[in-house]
Amino acid sequence: MQHKIQHKMQHKLVLLTLFVFLLSACGGARIDPTVPPDIVFGEDVCARCGMIISDDRFAASLVVEKGTNDYEQLIFDDAGEMFAYAREDNGQSKIVSWFVHDYHSLEWMDGGSAWYVWADSLQTPMAFGVAAFAQELEATALAQEWGGEVFTFAQATEKMGVMQPMGSGMHK
Repeated sequence: MQHKIQHKMQHKLVLLTLFVFLLSACGGARIDPTVPPDIVFGEDVCARCGMIISDDRFAASLVVEKGTNDYEQLIFDDAGEMFAYAREDNGQSKIVSWFVHDYHSLEWMDGGSAWYVWADSLQTPMAFGVAAFAQELEATALAQEWGGEVFTFAQATEKMGVMQPMGSGMHK
């Protein structure tokens, strides 16, 4: 009897192992390009500079299409790093979504509808001096306080020399 129970347990263990192997072989969960990433602040690192992402006011993300229904989320410690990465990519990757954190609420938002402030006096993780805002009035107020300028997404990508700002935000 004990031999039969032991055989069943081994059989279940083999099936469980195969199931786990098959799940990992399938590449795990698919990335939804309309959903911003989960960042573990203090642990996750910037896709461009490799620094630990620690300040959610400035965190940003791009979603790039690697193939049909196959996406990769890239995370950055500074919105300026996101724009610099897109410029350096020179249109080679198809960017389908841009995400930034609102400076005040710290919530993810569509990077294509954000207002961006560039100010030399604003200390950001990689010294780009850029912050994103959901509201133009808030961006304007902080730009005046910091001695900076306000940019739309299109103006920000132009300022940074980004070749391909297509897919300028969350899919709706």
